[in-house]
Amino acid sequence: MAVFEAQSRKRSGVAGPCPIPVSGGEISWTDLIVSEAKQNTQAKVPVTATQNRVRQVKSAIKRLADENLILRNVGEPGNTFSLMLLHESGSAESEKRGYLIPEYYEGARTVVTLPVQFFTNGWVYALTDSEIRMYMILKHLAARFPDSHALRGVYLSERDREWLYGISRDVYEAHLMLAKFGLIQLVPNPLRHRDGKVVEFDNFLKKGGVIPPHRFFVMGDSPFFESPLGKMRRALLNYPPSRDQMMRQKS
Repeated sequence: MAVFEAQSRKRSGVAGPCPIPVSGGEISWTDLIVSEAKQNTQAKVPVTATQNRVRQVKSAIKRLADENLILRNVGEPGNTFSLMLLHESGSAESEKRGYLIPEYYEGARTVVTLPVQFFTNGWVYALTDSEIRMYMILKHLAARFPDSHALRGVYLSERDREWLYGISRDVYEAHLMLAKFGLIQLVPNPLRHRDGKVVEFDNFLKKGGVIPPHRFFVMGDSPFFESPLGKMRRALLNYPPSRDQMMRQKS
């Protein structure tokens, strides 16, 4: 969300301090961040829902600062801002580098693009953290290997999953929901069941066969142009597509 704010505010160069306060003012981070916050009237000192949300936002900002991804309380005394983004490397060097907004021509190897509707239509909150991470990884792979993606789809080997992207098998499994939501397409693999397990694994292993990985197509940005509620409701409740949707797919 902080990266989205920075890129919405500036088009190039160092992002600089974010002018949005944690709370108060016309717009604050407590307005932008959707989180479950309830009032607690049973506490020794009653806490309102707004106070709980402020606490959550401050906790998230502190975590980012601990990871050297932001600076807190940047600005002149009495005119402090909530945060300033630092370079994505999370460098712990004494001289920290500010976050530099990427240029559109930087190339697929360094930039993962998301449409503005990913944020404005609420997908950033509708998807889980694991689903967002897996989607961005597949988007990165599709940009790195465009020819392979167009012809056969891209795949994520176990080595790259662990060493390059640093995600667990559980995060990888988020591709199942991404496919149900229509954000990616899972390429059918006759050697695997729908849940990804290899058909007759023991026999396959005895023969010394190479187990092919799943392949994926990223469906582009158009799914984000609509609200996620309808897609997710059908996916989670196993609703079939409507007749109009089936006719559009055939055409």
